[in-house]
Amino acid sequence: MPGTGPRDPCSDSVEREPSPDQPRQEAPPREEVRQKAIHQPKDKSAKNSYGDWIMMGEFLDKHLPRRLLAGLDLDRALKTSTEYVDRKHRTVRHVDLMWRIPFRDSWLYLLVVFEAQSTVDWQMPVRVLLRTALVYDDILRDPEVRKRRTLPLVLPIVVYVGTEPWDAPTGLEELLPKEAKPFLPFALGHDFLLVSEAEEAKVLDKADTPRTAALKLRYAEDRTEFREALATLKKLLPEESPTRQALVEWVRTSRIDEGAKEEEMAELRTLEDLGSPVMETWWAKERREAREKGHAEGRAEGHKQGLREAETLLRRRQRATLVRLARRKFGAETAEALAALLEGVSDAERFDVVADLIVDFDSGRDLLAQVEDLRAGSR
Repeated sequence: MPGTGPRDPCSDSVEREPSPDQPRQEAPPREEVRQKAIHQPKDKSAKNSYGDWIMMGEFLDKHLPRRLLAGLDLDRALKTSTEYVDRKHRTVRHVDLMWRIPFRDSWLYLLVVFEAQSTVDWQMPVRVLLRTALVYDDILRDPEVRKRRTLPLVLPIVVYVGTEPWDAPTGLEELLPKEAKPFLPFALGHDFLLVSEAEEAKVLDKADTPRTAALKLRYAEDRTEFREALATLKKLLPEESPTRQALVEWVRTSRIDEGAKEEEMAELRTLEDLGSPVMETWWAKERREAREKGHAEGRAEGHKQGLREAETLLRRRQRATLVRLARRKFGAETAEALAALLEGVSDAERFDVVADLIVDFDSGRDLLAQVEDLRAGSR
């Protein structure tokens, strides 16, 4: 895993109080307040987890190109503020999380802009672009940047913590209509790196590092997988690691979303609690409900199969009745030809039409010609 971690553990964001001579910021709209109140708990849990260098360092080692990693001084990685005071003296939040990583033997640095996303959002390229623009606006205040008139790299990363497949764009180009393609050189093509945790967890061969074990814990499909991941995390995560609490929050909110009672899940406060009888009871309940659901689905499928078989039998009898009527009126040769034409036909209305034709026509040849035309028209 890269680096030994940031040197300044006290570099978290702090609240910035405006000075007395600054104009007071107006209260945000009510809808904005409501949206903040329903902020996805899983987003917050992922942000807290990747604010831990143990997790972030492993993440970068997994997903950044080797060439880029080789040029970075990971031992001097520093978690930076995600807020700044804009030109109107308002406190603005950039992103969920941001790490500043210097390049070796250079003033240049990489800013990893991290966004946690629990739902698929087709507007994500625009959201990332706006946040990145705010980051660059803040960078322009850096004296070194102003002196050199050169910008450092900003790498936007969206970590998707949902379970449904991500089928939305990851760049502005994908949002543009085909008529705009010839003009792409004049458009912004700002992309972001998308990492789907659920998809990554599915293809893990083993979970023997803090991050891989955390992925297995978050997206465990059974009790055994959950237990193994938990045992690994207890060994590998230091007691003071913020990832421990972030994982507890994740499990607690996930189980509540899946129907567990809040008062039961409130007992989960530490990583050790995830192996408590509360969780064991939940796993047993989940297994029982899954079994009952399987039985119900089996009964429903059996009912559907029964209906399909009954319908097949009915259509077979209808065909036999039509062939028998044709034999009585036009003879065996016409009846055999009609049986061949009706083979594979299951449309009840088509059978009604053929019945009327048998009554209306006086010639077996005319009957077969008309049925043949009907068959050809349905193809």
